[in-house]
Amino acid sequence: MRFRLVMWILGLRLRWLGRRNEKFAGKLSGRNVLMQWRTKAGTPARWFHFSDGGVRSGAGLHPAPTVALSFEDAAYAFNVLKQAAGNQMVFMEGMQQQKIAIEGDVSQMMWFMSLMKFIAPKR
Repeated sequence: MRFRLVMWILGLRLRWLGRRNEKFAGKLSGRNVLMQWRTKAGTPARWFHFSDGGVRSGAGLHPAPTVALSFEDAAYAFNVLKQAAGNQMVFMEGMQQQKIAIEGDVSQMMWFMSLMKFIAPKR
């Protein structure tokens, strides 16, 4: 349940940034990336579509993602996402331990990592 909630909040935050943060919106310029996050079991799942027009997201599995992240399970995914704002290497460690699998265009995942600095609200 927590993973599902975090993905939903992430979708809201990404859409907000796409509309209100000029630098973030600039990173979307020329992009057409559909990223899917899910557990290896397939649920919960959410997709994020990044394009010149901003960010859209939806619940469930998308039939044609550009890149898909599959986490070992929802509890592991929640812990990774909780740590990711302070330590982007947590994704790399998860991949090395085979607890996170990436399918599709891996370069798009690297591009997404460049957005991480925008996601956490400034204090």
